[in-house]
Amino acid sequence: MKNFARFLIFFGVCFPLLFVFAMGITLLHVWIDAISSVPAKTSVYMEEAAKAGCWILPFTLYLSVMFSINYGNRRRVSPPLVFFSLIILTSLFTFGASKGLNRVYNFTESPMRISHETLGQPGVVLYRFDTVITLLDNPSNRMGSRVVSIDGKPLIYQEKPIGADGKVISLPPVPFYNSERWFSRVILKDLSISGQGIAARFEEGLVPYFTWICALILLLVSLGFVTEVSRWPLANIFFGILVFRGVLTFEVFINSDEVSGSLKEFFSGALPDMFITPVIFTAITILILIYVLLLFLARITGKTQPQISGRGFR
Repeated sequence: MKNFARFLIFFGVCFPLLFVFAMGITLLHVWIDAISSVPAKTSVYMEEAAKAGCWILPFTLYLSVMFSINYGNRRRVSPPLVFFSLIILTSLFTFGASKGLNRVYNFTESPMRISHETLGQPGVVLYRFDTVITLLDNPSNRMGSRVVSIDGKPLIYQEKPIGADGKVISLPPVPFYNSERWFSRVILKDLSISGQGIAARFEEGLVPYFTWICALILLLVSLGFVTEVSRWPLANIFFGILVFRGVLTFEVFINSDEVSGSLKEFFSGALPDMFITPVIFTAITILILIYVLLLFLARITGKTQPQISGRGFR
């Protein structure tokens, strides 16, 4: 029971730490976006931070489950205890995190103040796809004159950058940092889509939310056997990340508009729409658990079966 208590403590520390880490990364990105805007923003509402951080919850959920399963295997905690305790704990922690993010999203008062001067000086060059904009005045002057160069077209001088709608034409941000790599951008996009789906079900009510979350957690925890494929814990973690990345891709795929529309037509009222994806996740989980049970029975049978040598049975 001492190892099981350590396992519970590990999850209780791992989930909040991952959540706080992801929240810190999100706030850092929001701050960078604010100071790289032209002119620089003086404040950021928490609603903007919540939108930018919709990837936080699935990121925390996936990694905390994987790390906890790996820890439980290394501590020789009973697999059924790991299975059921993770389902309960992860559901409760995820619900608490969803409730907190929902309050942050609806918190519109007292924006986060940012004290920073606009980056650059007169003559700074900004890029937006095939458009190059040169600012002739100080970048902090929203009404400053500009020279716009569009690929294949003559230069455009804008003494006052006002569009046809009467509003000031927005500027691209200062190139404060390099563009994201394709791989990380795709993962972040999938995590954001997953987080938006979780948030939408939280808004729908407790039944849709817990049906969705519990089905997803069941699927993730049932894949815990992948963290025992080798004798090296670090290799197991990397392999688990690959498998969980596949689950995330499948989650995004099955919840896309095209696939979800086809599934609704296929079930044609046999199931409420909010139960279709959880039922699919649960069915996959059952198949995985059957495979794990058969694998366990095969190992036991292999150990207890008598071996035949040249002199007979051993």
